[in-house]
Formats: sequence, C-alpha cells, structure tokens
Amino acid sequence: MYRIGEIAEIAKVSKRTLDYYTQMGLLVPERSDSGYRYYNENTLERLKLIEMFKREKLSLVEIKERLDTLDSCNISAQDISKRIHEIQEQMKKLESEVLKLKPMLSKLNEKQLKTLTRQISIQGTSLYHTIAILLGEVPL
Repeated sequence: MYRIGEIAEIAKVSKRTLDYYTQMGLLVPERSDSGYRYYNENTLERLKLIEMFKREKLSLVEIKERLDTLDSCNISAQDISKRIHEIQEQMKKLESEVLKLKPMLSKLNEKQLKTLTRQISIQGTSLYHTIAILLGEVPL
C-alpha cells in the first residue's frame, strides 16, 4: 500500500492530479483509521489506463464511464493493461513484417501491386474500425 506521495512519485503524476482523480471517482483509495488515503498496486495499472485513454483524447468524464464499465465487468485494470500491451507488441511485429516486404514490391507488376494494396487497406481499415469501436469512438 502506498501513501499519496509515494504513488505520485512512482506513477510520475502530481499529488494534486491524484486528488482530482480521487474526487472524480477515477481512483478509490483505502482509508486508514486516521483518515490517510492508501493506494494499492491496482492503482498503478488504473493510472496507466487513464493515461492511455487520455492519449486517445477522451475526457475524464468519458474515462470514468469506461472505468466504471470495466469495474462492473469484474476485469482488473492490470489484465486489460497487459492485454493491450500484448496487442501493441503484435502490431509492432506486423509493422516490421510489412516493412520487410517493401523491397519485394518493386518486383510486382501494377495489377499485382493494386490488388495487394487493396487487400492490405481493407484489413487495415477493418482493424482501425475494430479498435475505434472498442474504445467507444465512432470510426470515420
């Protein structure tokens, strides 16, 4: 268990930010008999999720809604964070594999190149839409 200053230092956020997140209900610390707030390991994972959602340009109200939904599903923030990290690693590997194909593209004729481009574009667009829906955003 961590006191507010300790968790702020570990997570590299200000105590004021933690206070604000606590007031909004994004974080729920445990209280000691003397009224001190204590945060556990799950708080660190929850803060990572909050930062991820902020990078996706979600408001704190939207983030709260997402976290409440996750909480009601009984899924830990740590499990979600771990799975997202795994997906990100897979995406990096795919990107690397696609880049390895670039030298080979010059050997294709125009029709083959258009067909390949169309297939990749369709699959890429499908992935984008799936991620957008997962994050609760309307795909363009």
